[in-house]
This record gives sequence, structure tokens and C-alpha cells, in this order.
Amino acid sequence: MDNYPDEEEYDYLEDHESEELTTDDILEIQEEYRKKRLKETLIGPIISTVFHLVLIVVLAIMITDKYKDEVPEIVVKMEQVEEIKLEEPPPVEEPEPVEQEDNVVNPVLTTVAIENVDTNDAALEDTNDEAPSTDDDSTVEAVSDIVVSPSAFASPNVYGGRSAAGRASAVSNFGGTKAGQASLLKALWWLKKVQKPDGSWGAKNQAGLTGLGLLTFLAHGETHLSKSFGPTVKKAIDYLINDKIDRGKKHGSYNHAIKAYALSEAYAMTGVSMIGPAMNECMSLILDNQQAGGSFDYGYAKSERRQDLSLAGWNYQAMKAAYGAGCELEKLPGAIQKSIDCLKSMGGATNSFVYEYTNNNFGNSPKKRQQSMRAVGALCLQLFGEGNCDEIKEDIRLIATEDLKQLSWNNPPKEFSLYGWYYATQVMFQSGGKNWKPWNRKFQKELTTNQSEEGYWDYPSLHDGVARIINGQLEERVYATTLSALMLTVYYRYLPSNKSVSILTQKDQKKKMGAMPEEELDLID
Repeated sequence: MDNYPDEEEYDYLEDHESEELTTDDILEIQEEYRKKRLKETLIGPIISTVFHLVLIVVLAIMITDKYKDEVPEIVVKMEQVEEIKLEEPPPVEEPEPVEQEDNVVNPVLTTVAIENVDTNDAALEDTNDEAPSTDDDSTVEAVSDIVVSPSAFASPNVYGGRSAAGRASAVSNFGGTKAGQASLLKALWWLKKVQKPDGSWGAKNQAGLTGLGLLTFLAHGETHLSKSFGPTVKKAIDYLINDKIDRGKKHGSYNHAIKAYALSEAYAMTGVSMIGPAMNECMSLILDNQQAGGSFDYGYAKSERRQDLSLAGWNYQAMKAAYGAGCELEKLPGAIQKSIDCLKSMGGATNSFVYEYTNNNFGNSPKKRQQSMRAVGALCLQLFGEGNCDEIKEDIRLIATEDLKQLSWNNPPKEFSLYGWYYATQVMFQSGGKNWKPWNRKFQKELTTNQSEEGYWDYPSLHDGVARIINGQLEERVYATTLSALMLTVYYRYLPSNKSVSILTQKDQKKKMGAMPEEELDLID
């Protein structure tokens, strides 16, 4: 193949045509030109190729870095650590089994009898570890469909002071002493020690004494869940639930009223469903046998010939407790209103028989004002929310003055009654202020200095009426100890209230407010 110059090569040769060139020179020039052309031809593609290779590498690096996970720097450091010897944990106590609520009539609360409890200094520690199902500073609310105005007895929070925090605050605020609360705890330990295996106290009046015993523990905020006194409370509740209803010829009606009182408080504080039917059964007997005038008689006789305020007082307290527990028996509101009316009819400075024991003589002999009965009447009206009514102002004054002077354990007046002290102490607490302070100082001293070392109280100068119903020394001591201990719980047992209460059925309330026509009111009954 001949090597002919192309156009550029030809031009290049023309540039040298003025020169005299030999054949070798021409060949050399051509060779030089070809090298130049080759160089120019190769440089562009090489540069382009390198550029694209570099570009591809850069892009690859960028894409790889974008998805590359960051790996934290790990620094391993060897360090000698001193060996620590761990102590073995103490054994864990088995929790008490939780009782299941079944639809069984009168199930039994099983407990373990605890005996031989020494009332030493360690026993004086406040051992309640369960607060009641109420708040200490809760607002007052109604507890059922009955329309009421705010009142201590009608509030579900009436037991709010019985929690550990509530007790501490109330004792401090209302003048309780360490000595008084230590006496109370000694009494609780003694009552626990002498409780019978079946949960009762006493031999002749088990229902009444067991009711008083249960009320004493409940007043201190103890329930079936409490650490130290839970078994005692369980057994007492179990006994009362399974105790047969007994109208009683005479003192059986006292036992029944106190039993109803205790079951109502127990239901309010524990919410255990099986207590409710027992409470309702007890309250039905009371409500069905209240006299037309609002009082009660032995054996729940309906005759108006005898209206016994001593017996009525326990029934009134039972009504208050049942209402506070949410009892929905239809007769309860009306019975409470009749009770209020009855108590007011007995009271008042101008009434000639202000709170006598009974109206049995119906004017055949002069009426007298009884020391203990004025306390019964005044307290029941206070618990029914009538603490400011005119009918008890004179009685409160007499308790705060005359009865205070005779407040003596070892030298009691002729008409002394520890039972009267029980009521009067609560009356003074509910009335408060200048009435409460001197009474509080004196009654605490009398109780704390006359308690036995074992924790019980002996009834001072045993009242004739008590002697007829108390069966032996132990029963007497249980009776005196429960009343005395209940007095020492006064600071938190029922929070003070001076507000009045109006007990109205829904029909009465709607009629009063004009909420519906008269013809429609009958449909509510």
C-alpha cells in the first residue's frame, strides 16, 4: 500500500517546499508529522478516559459513604475490681391469702386464734397498717339515693379520721396525749388476748359485748386486713354475722342494737359484701319495731307506754351507722326523722322531764333530769346532724359544767355511770371549743391513771343496772374496757360536725321543690 500524504500532510510539505529537501529529508518530515498526528489523536481520548474514570471513582466513594453505618469507637479497658460479698436476703413472709367473695349465705371468715399476747412496751406501737376506705379531708357527699344536706353522719367520709395519718393529725389537733393513746393500745392488746376462739367476748351477752369489742377496734381504724389486729376483727365479724337474730325479752334488745351498730360500721369500713345482708337483717328488725313516737322498748315492744331512751340510744347509733354505710332499706330515712322528732320532744330547757331514762310513769311521779340520759339525747341529735338545735343547748351546758365537776373515777357521784361518760365525752367533743378542752384534760387523766397494768379497766362502783346484766368479772372488765377505750378514740372516731341534716325521701324533696305535679308524686312510692 503506497503512502500518500493526506491534506494536512500535504500542506505541511508545502510549507517546506522553498527548502531544498532530499528524499530522506522528506521521509523524516513525514515521520515527524505522523508522530505529531498520532500524539494529537491519542491525547484527547486518554484525557477523556482518565476524566471519566476519576469521575466514576468519586461518585462511587460518595455513594458508598452515604450508606455506610457509623461504627462507634470501642475502647476496652482492663480494670481490677474489688470483689463485694452480698448478704443473703431475709426470707420473704408468705402473704395472707385473699378471700374470694362467693354467693354463699353467711360464709365463715377463717382465722387463726392468737393467744398469750403480752402487753409489753413493744405492744404500745401503733400497729395499724391499713387505712380505711375513706379520705381524711374528703368533701362531704350523700351515700345513697336519699336526698340529704351535708352532715357528718350522712357522709361516706364519716370514718375518714381513722387512718394512720388521720389519727395522728386528729390527736394532735384535738388535744390527745401519748399516755392516752398508749392506754388505748394496751386495751386493744388485752381485748385481743381475751377474745374467745369463736370470735366473741362474754358469756351471757356475747352479741352486745362482741359488738362493743368490734366497735373498739374499728374506731382505731382496724379492719380484717390490719397486720396485728386483723384476725381479731375477722373473728368478731364472723361471730356477729352468724349469730342468730334474738328479739330478747329485755336486755336482748340491747345486744341486738349494739350488734346492728357494729355490723353497720364494719360494712362501711371494709366493704365486705357478706356483711351487708347481715346488717340489713338486723336493721329490718329495728325499723319494723320502732314505736310510732320514735322511741324503743325492751324486746322491741310496740306499746307507747314505755319509751326507753337508754335502749333507744343504741338503736339511734345503729341507724346513724347504717345510713353512713349506705343501707338502702326504705324505712330508714323515715325512722331517722321520727327519731329526731322524738329526741327533740324530750329536750329543751322548758321541758319538765329533759332526757329522763324512761317515761314509764307517765306523770304519776315527778320527772327528773338524768345525768347519763341527757348525754344520750344530746349525742344522738349531734350524730343526726342536729348539734346546733335549741333542744340540747341546756343539756350541753350542764354536761360542761355540773357533770364535769363530778367526773371522778374513784369518788363517783351516786348516779355515776361509765356508760354516761361514754356519751358525754362524745357530746363535749362534738360541741368543741371551751366545752371540750377542760373535759378532755380531766377524762384522759381519770382513764389513764385507773387502768390496770394488763390493759383492762374494772368498772368503778358497779352500777346496779350494769350488775343485773353483767355475768362475772371478765364480762364486767370487757364492758368497762370497751367503753373506756372508745372514749380514747373520740379524737378521730367521728369527725366533728355542727351542720344540720334534713332527712327527706325523694318524693318529699321533689314535692318541696315543686319538681313534679302532685298526681305524679304517688308514682314514686
